[in-house]
Amino acid sequence: MNNYIAIGIDKTGKMWKGHFGISPVYKIYNSEGKFIEDRTNPHGVSNNGKHGHDHGDDQPIVIKELLYDCKTFIGKRMGEESKLKLAQKLGIETVLLKVDDPTEALNTFLKK
Repeated sequence: MNNYIAIGIDKTGKMWKGHFGISPVYKIYNSEGKFIEDRTNPHGVSNNGKHGHDHGDDQPIVIKELLYDCKTFIGKRMGEESKLKLAQKLGIETVLLKVDDPTEALNTFLKK
């Protein structure tokens, strides 16, 4: 398993302002900060502002299946229960930052 980093972004390339699990797209980076790919979230918000069905308690597991190779999730918002479930059950580090630029978010994380 890779130790990739996933950053939730919107369709314009800025940090997604909503909950991480419904980000339309995730930018995927390796642990050194090299860009790997953009990964579309089939459960995320679409251009019309709607997203797939509510996964409730399963949301962290659904997102982990999509981001199977990521050990760190970076976003602006995430539910407390989701953060706990990701950390305790799946070993995922979650980082919440109030920046708009994904590169700034990545650099902030890598410098810590």
